[in-house]
Amino acid sequence: MFNNNLAQYGGGIFVADDTDRSACGGGVIETGATQTIFAECFFQTIKLYNYGYGFANHFNTFMTNNTATQSGADIYGGLLDRCTVSQNAEYYFSLNGLDYINNTIEFSTELSISSRPVQVIFCKYSQSDIVFTRKGHTFKISVMAVDQVGNPVNARIRSSVVSESGVGRLKEGQAKQEVGNQCTELEYNVFTQDSSAQVELYAEGPCINLGISRQFINIYFLPCTCPIGLKLIQSNIECKCDCDPVLQQDYQITSCSEKNETIQLESNNNIWIEVINTTNKTGYFVSDCVFDYCVEKPVNINLSNPDEQCAYNRSGVLCGECKPGLSLVLGTSNCKECSNLYLLLLIPIALAGILLVTLILVLNITIATGNIHGLILYTNIVAANRAIFFPSLNNFLTVFISWVNLDLGIETCFYDGMNSQANVLLQLVFPTYLLLLIFFIIVLSKYFDSFAKLLSNRNPVAALGTLILLSYSKLLRFIVAALQNRVLEYSDGSTETVLLYNGNVQYFTCDHILQFVAAIIILIAGVLFTVLLFFGQWFPRCSKVMIWTKNTYYNSFKDTYHAAFPPKHRYWVGLLLFALIAHNLVVAMAPDTSLPLLSSGCIAFGLIALNNRVYKKQLNETFFLLNLGILSIGTFYVAETHRQQETLTNVSMSIAFILFVTIISYHFHHYILKKTKIWLKIKEVAKKLKTGAAEKRNEQTNNVICSQ
Repeated sequence: MFNNNLAQYGGGIFVADDTDRSACGGGVIETGATQTIFAECFFQTIKLYNYGYGFANHFNTFMTNNTATQSGADIYGGLLDRCTVSQNAEYYFSLNGLDYINNTIEFSTELSISSRPVQVIFCKYSQSDIVFTRKGHTFKISVMAVDQVGNPVNARIRSSVVSESGVGRLKEGQAKQEVGNQCTELEYNVFTQDSSAQVELYAEGPCINLGISRQFINIYFLPCTCPIGLKLIQSNIECKCDCDPVLQQDYQITSCSEKNETIQLESNNNIWIEVINTTNKTGYFVSDCVFDYCVEKPVNINLSNPDEQCAYNRSGVLCGECKPGLSLVLGTSNCKECSNLYLLLLIPIALAGILLVTLILVLNITIATGNIHGLILYTNIVAANRAIFFPSLNNFLTVFISWVNLDLGIETCFYDGMNSQANVLLQLVFPTYLLLLIFFIIVLSKYFDSFAKLLSNRNPVAALGTLILLSYSKLLRFIVAALQNRVLEYSDGSTETVLLYNGNVQYFTCDHILQFVAAIIILIAGVLFTVLLFFGQWFPRCSKVMIWTKNTYYNSFKDTYHAAFPPKHRYWVGLLLFALIAHNLVVAMAPDTSLPLLSSGCIAFGLIALNNRVYKKQLNETFFLLNLGILSIGTFYVAETHRQQETLTNVSMSIAFILFVTIISYHFHHYILKKTKIWLKIKEVAKKLKTGAAEKRNEQTNNVICSQ
């Protein structure tokens, strides 16, 4: 056959259909010493040797330059050769014929024979005709359809369930499945009341399910059990699991699936769920997801891979740490690859500390002036409510809020391998550095007169008090992070206490003890500091009992905080600190509610009501408090409108920034006046004018008396 190019039926030669399907079952027609079997394939004759097959008397064929493409060969239709196997294929014979083929030699189109599929074969011998599974569960079998000479062909595979009771079925769509001319993985789900069954497979073709053309998969059903977190539903024909009622009722999980052990979480339920199956503990636990560590719901959770619940490349219990090889990024919950080159950031951070101390000293922006208390309280509370006020904002204004709180304010790596625990300890580094700078300045001023003269009339003690007030909120956040925990309650009744910010660290263990001790020390010092400031104005009345109240250093330090207030209102800074403590407790205990907003609003308007002639010169924080109150109440009403919330936050922080610039300008103006001695000249002129006016009034008075 040369240069055949007919396109009909996809082959160069079309042989009319002359099918005798009984031949597929072994029927023969004797023609002398030659056995001829009829079906829709090609024609050849073979010699019969006790029902075996020899290869004598085959017609010799030679084909070249044929253009057929359908079914991948040159001849379509014809006679069938009893489904014998090509000698060019690796195969495995059993009593049922060809059951396994490892691979098939690829032929050129010129040398292959086209035919319709006559047999289904398994592609993986280790996963051939025996399957252990649960009723209704999915299992996969890789199969291929071949023609009578072992060439793979496209086919439609028909499947059905054979069982002892005669009652059995496959999942919808599995009775007919398409396979290509290569190994194809088919899925099956068998539903039956029997303890075992068979799946019969055959290809749609001339032999259908006759003779050796069909295959059987023997199914043995395993005991029906459910993964942890799912409950068994009684059924005779299917092993099916559903959500544990506790998960549905208590945590509003909408649906569960035994396939891949997945659970669909409801969109408004920010929870974390994980299965525990170890030698010491078995069960599952469910907890509210902390901070912004989890992805937004709804989400499909695979109980075998709970990290799918984590956002920002996080992993572990409660998504408390970064995935292996990643580092925590400062200023965010994100994890990414980092380099130790970022440690060079320590240089600009150190310079920024020196610049801040210099700015406070030179411009006299200290707590003694009474101009920055409102700014500090505003930025402290806004930063504590960061997740509410600006969860997705990242601009200059948010950086400004962070800087006032002594935070870096930008998302950046610090060093390779940084984790949550290191990040918590880093909260202490910059405040400690600033305080050491001030202590260094105080010591130098005490022992070196030349250095004291360099400071002129600047008060380093007031600068120290200012930095402590700036660091107060940051220290509070450290205490909360180091002490806050979460109790994990397992389904078997056992519990485990872990750190909230990193659920992979058990509470009060070696990994936590350093932070715990530091937090307790700072907590005790902070409480004493706050109490002394609040009650300090009344302590002198008890000086006979509290002898330490006569200490010069104590009084000098205390007076820097009281300098801006009249005697009866010197409790004000202590009151501000108590308000800040109360708000941080509310944020820590109810972070996912509207209570922090109500708390900040009540604090703002409550302090405004109490702020009546608190400051000597009436330079008070009313504007900052009013700004904070409007922001809190406004956010409470527009929290669900993302765009309006961002606009409100930007406007509020812009006003705060303008007020901050005004304070800086005011102090800078006074610094320039004093530096150039213009202020002294203005005072001298004003004094002369005042003296001259007084003398003139006296002269007029004397003239009036004389005239009388």
